[in-house]
Amino acid sequence: MVNKFVDTNIFVEVFVRFGKKSDRCKVLLKEAKNLQTSSLVFSEIEWVLRSVYELDKGVVVKCLKTVISSNIEIDNKMILIKAIEFYESHPVDWTDCLNMFLMSDDDVREVYSYDKGLSKFDWIQRLEP
Repeated sequence: MVNKFVDTNIFVEVFVRFGKKSDRCKVLLKEAKNLQTSSLVFSEIEWVLRSVYELDKGVVVKCLKTVISSNIEIDNKMILIKAIEFYESHPVDWTDCLNMFLMSDDDVREVYSYDKGLSKFDWIQRLEP
């Protein structure tokens, strides 16, 4: 029975801070009983670590992999795993990457966008209105 949600700041506390608060967060995540989080939290984690803490992509990917491999229940977990793997090995934006994998899972193959970076996803056809 899952009944407690883990928000972005708990993960950030574990990944970039030190002290008693961080230690409590580590214990919470290590025990991971009845916890859940969302794919949206993954986007927030990526943004905070990259933009606020200016961590490089490799470190951010390692953090995302730590969360995905935990005992925490996560919506769209298999999609997130695929998106993390692609993000790690391709020069793409995380949010674009996650969106493209969510679209693919829904069998969507075309997207209206002016973002030329979406052309890096060869299974998606980018269209302009």
